[in-house]
Amino acid sequence: MNIPAERLPDQLARGLAALYVVVGDEPLAAQEAADAIRAAARAAGHSERNVFTVQGRYNWQGIFASGDNLSLFAERRLTEIRIPSGKPGVDGAKALETYAAKLPADTLTLISLPGVDWKAQQSRWFAALAKTGVVVEAKPIDRTALPGWIERRLAKQGLHAERAALERLADQVEGNLLAAQQEIDKLALLLPPGNVTLADVEHAVVDVSRLEADALADALYAGDAARFAQIVADLKDSGEAVPAILWQVSSAVQLLLRLKSAVAQGDSLPGVMRTLWGRDKQRAPQIERALKRLSLPRVESALADLALTDRQAKGLERVGDPWDTLLRVGMTLAEPASNGKR
Repeated sequence: MNIPAERLPDQLARGLAALYVVVGDEPLAAQEAADAIRAAARAAGHSERNVFTVQGRYNWQGIFASGDNLSLFAERRLTEIRIPSGKPGVDGAKALETYAAKLPADTLTLISLPGVDWKAQQSRWFAALAKTGVVVEAKPIDRTALPGWIERRLAKQGLHAERAALERLADQVEGNLLAAQQEIDKLALLLPPGNVTLADVEHAVVDVSRLEADALADALYAGDAARFAQIVADLKDSGEAVPAILWQVSSAVQLLLRLKSAVAQGDSLPGVMRTLWGRDKQRAPQIERALKRLSLPRVESALADLALTDRQAKGLERVGDPWDTLLRVGMTLAEPASNGKR
């Protein structure tokens, strides 16, 4: 069964399936879908959690062994299988077919995939997953539908925006749902419940300049920690809010993760570089050098710190400062010291 991400809450309310496959390239939709599934699993008593990230040549038997051996201290478990490249390989495809045919008892399985092309959707392994479980599609929202999406999100915060304000927000975030949600959260903090005018939006929404955004991305790709730290310090001193710049950094790191995962899975570097478009294509030489310089674990660590930064900025994580955590991202992706590799 295939459902769009926005219909997942209704499906979860009717009862948990044994298998969920979250697939799509929209980070916020995928993150929220996975979080909702995890929360429902915990509420249903799945207190033990195992996470498997498939990279390169992978020992799929480890997943089967985990499913066959239940802990003495937990009757139910949540098993997460993450495939960042979206390509399980020949052995992985067979393993997923076998897994879908005989899911472990007392286990809820969550498989996370990026957007997969039509060929992958017609594959036997994907068809087996779709037949057995629920496929949650985390797709981008096109420009025409974005004002309505923002309006519904604002309504949950007790805010009702006029059409001009919705259009201004949609133009500001350029289709990036993570950025849109951060602006919505900001408005909810700054404004009392009620109507939101265009003037309210223009006053509250921080428009990080294209030059600053480009400079942050350039510093990350170059591994220039000092430059990254200086830009972040300047933005902080000028009164910018963390959410206003977080999505810019997240976009760069997510791109590195997608490309690096594809290379780790066996794709050629020239091949993955041909998938770039828009401003990323203009930065192709910088991005290629970053991919050669960085290991996959370092990119994953940076993305984990960005998720922590987001929680800190929203007040969901009381320990640590979001600005400090954001700076750590620059340090994580910095050029290795001359006396040794990281």
